[in-house]
Amino acid sequence: MSPRKLFVKDLGEFQLIDLLASALGAEHDPTASGDLLISIGDDAAAWRGSNSNTVLTTDTMVEGVHFSLDWAGWEALGWKAMATNQSDVAAMGCMPMYAVVSLGLRGDLPIEGLEQMYRGMAAACAANGGAVVGGDVVRSPTFFVTVAMTGSAGDEGPLLTRDAAKPGDIIAVTGSLGSSAGGLQTLRDGLALDSEIASYLHNTHNRPSPRVAEGYALRALGVSAAIDISDGLVDDLGKFCAASGVGADLRADQVPVDDRLKRALPDDWISLALSGGEDYELAFAAPAETVTEAKKKLDATVTPIGQVREGSGVRVLNADGDEISVGRGGWDHFK
Repeated sequence: MSPRKLFVKDLGEFQLIDLLASALGAEHDPTASGDLLISIGDDAAAWRGSNSNTVLTTDTMVEGVHFSLDWAGWEALGWKAMATNQSDVAAMGCMPMYAVVSLGLRGDLPIEGLEQMYRGMAAACAANGGAVVGGDVVRSPTFFVTVAMTGSAGDEGPLLTRDAAKPGDIIAVTGSLGSSAGGLQTLRDGLALDSEIASYLHNTHNRPSPRVAEGYALRALGVSAAIDISDGLVDDLGKFCAASGVGADLRADQVPVDDRLKRALPDDWISLALSGGEDYELAFAAPAETVTEAKKKLDATVTPIGQVREGSGVRVLNADGDEISVGRGGWDHFK
């Protein structure tokens, strides 16, 4: 009997990535030149440049999957398309440099909207670094925006990576979590909110602020292990632990959550903070004294939320130290 044929729907996103990477074969060796530092499996690939280590990342936003123009304006779409890549660069401790943009366009899309989208991209670059230097335009039945971006470390020092966490390290995050997913939920459900709360949640979802300066500062402080929180805290910490060959204990009661999210969604805020995704904050692991130094020196709030341990996987603990289950998973395109 022939083996069962597999389809994309049979695999999760990250199992599919692993399968495709292995399909490249042993003869495909990106390290052959000796300049490659990081290949598939981190927030960005990286290689040695003539004057600085360089990183490269890419991200795609598809209408109906990642965004709806009913919930976000054209300018915000451009901002977010750029900011998601800037966040990956930030997670490596680098500064955004150059971006190329590929568009898949339907014929009925308004030119004025596309111009506004590019103004949003320019605004994100002015705020967070980088410049659009090229791209491609194709006809597509589904509207999508793909950005690929390089970043520079500015020196030859070690980059922030997912595989450098060590048992005993403290896990900390920048900012607060869950508000982006809360913004999406309130937009999707048409929830009536106080105007100030609605503005905060919707803006957090549509115009995220990547932690570029914070990532660069963490690397300068000697932090070596970091990841950006795009697929949900628990899910991203799981990737972090898998790459480092460690486990983690996460204290749910210590996860920072804005009071406006708690007031808007009193039954959902902890689930959104743990697994909602699209926060574009940084999670990092470092010795306790380094985390203390980061709390003093970073502009963003830094909150310790757990500790790296021997073993594998992420255990989510309550205030009493008992393990609890997380009711929703992180983002996976094919689940």
